[in-house]
Amino acid sequence: MEEDLKRRKELGAFLKSRRTRISPADLGIQSAPHRRAKGLRREEVADIAGVSNIWYTWLEQGRDVRPSAQVLDSLGKALQLNRYELLHLYTLAEHRPPAKDWMSDIHMDPSLQRMLDKLEPFPAYIRGPRWDTLAWNHAACELFGDFNQMNVLERNSLWRMFARPDYPDLLPDWPYVAQSLLAQFRTSYGQHIGDPSFEELVDLLKKTSEMFNQWWDHHEVLGIPLGLKRFNHPRLGELAFEHQSLTVADYPDLKMTVYIPVQVDTSRVEKGPRES
Repeated sequence: MEEDLKRRKELGAFLKSRRTRISPADLGIQSAPHRRAKGLRREEVADIAGVSNIWYTWLEQGRDVRPSAQVLDSLGKALQLNRYELLHLYTLAEHRPPAKDWMSDIHMDPSLQRMLDKLEPFPAYIRGPRWDTLAWNHAACELFGDFNQMNVLERNSLWRMFARPDYPDLLPDWPYVAQSLLAQFRTSYGQHIGDPSFEELVDLLKKTSEMFNQWWDHHEVLGIPLGLKRFNHPRLGELAFEHQSLTVADYPDLKMTVYIPVQVDTSRVEKGPRES
């Protein structure tokens, strides 16, 4: 309860700090010559956002009111919040920002690509929240196929795992690895329910892969596990890698994964949820 109170107080203080920095003149609001209020008044914010003045006052005072995602979006526009401030507002209100709006602003900073290139000869790539591969290095192309020649759907990790006919041959532990990947994706899906891009991918995979359709109903969830992943590569032969995934700063939905080659040890091979 004390933590909730602190969060509400922090939310109220953040809203106040944002409204006091906005000049009424910037919004075309005429004010009296001797106006004492700094920035916008509460009632002006409430009016612009289309909410009750009393309700907004309670929100700033840290009272136990629960703003919806729609109201938070309206407040963000009224207070002219940038993307980082909007994310902070959603976090303080214990809401997740709408994925389709938040993720549309993602771009691959050139420094991220340079980092991937510097990781050669280790395969490395960056994936988005829907598990689309967004950036990669040459070694990743050598291991998984040339991402430069793939379309957006083909770069999706779920699609490659369940729709590409060569993957069961490439991964000797395919049933375990595929179920593990699906359980990890299920965790991401739970954070983006209703996002059209996620729903479209799931529907397409259900129609394309009998195993995906069957395992999807198991509702297994899993974080990104550590361990080994083995490959029977058609050109490079039998390979094994340790892999680690790291969150990209400023974009918590982006993950960088790096594969480090090791000697094959079947007793340490990564195992996903078992098929029932």
